[in-house]
Amino acid sequence: MPRTGSPPRLRKLVYWSAFVPAAGRSLNDEVPPQYRELFEGQAAASGDNSVALPFEVWQGAFMNDADEPVQRLVHELLVPQPLQYFTETVEPIDPATLGVPVAYVLSTEDVALPPGEYGWDRFPQRLGVTPVTVPGSHEGCFTRPDALAEALLKA
Repeated sequence: MPRTGSPPRLRKLVYWSAFVPAAGRSLNDEVPPQYRELFEGQAAASGDNSVALPFEVWQGAFMNDADEPVQRLVHELLVPQPLQYFTETVEPIDPATLGVPVAYVLSTEDVALPPGEYGWDRFPQRLGVTPVTVPGSHEGCFTRPDALAEALLKA
């Protein structure tokens, strides 16, 4: 929270095709069972309990709207994530307590979470907002930066 008398640094909280934490739930609780199995298998095989998605999995789910050379370049820049990132629960922050508006931008071709029960569209509902939609995948910052910037500004 900003100090009394000083201008607030945070004017708005905008989620972009992002998980919105819920009390008592881990990231693994928010993904399909086959994702949990993949994460656990990757962590067990890693030697350091981390998760690094294989290129083919990441390619189809995260950046399916780019040419393969771009996909490979971006994938090579990724770093493994500790499995604990997926398994530990976090205490969610109620955006209302921040005293700033909240918005959600949803990439319409983002299949990093499959449509349906586990789809991204349930997270704006947790916030009580209607999402601003934008074409593109989970990596729209690389594949559709102008459209994403416009959606973020609109939000």
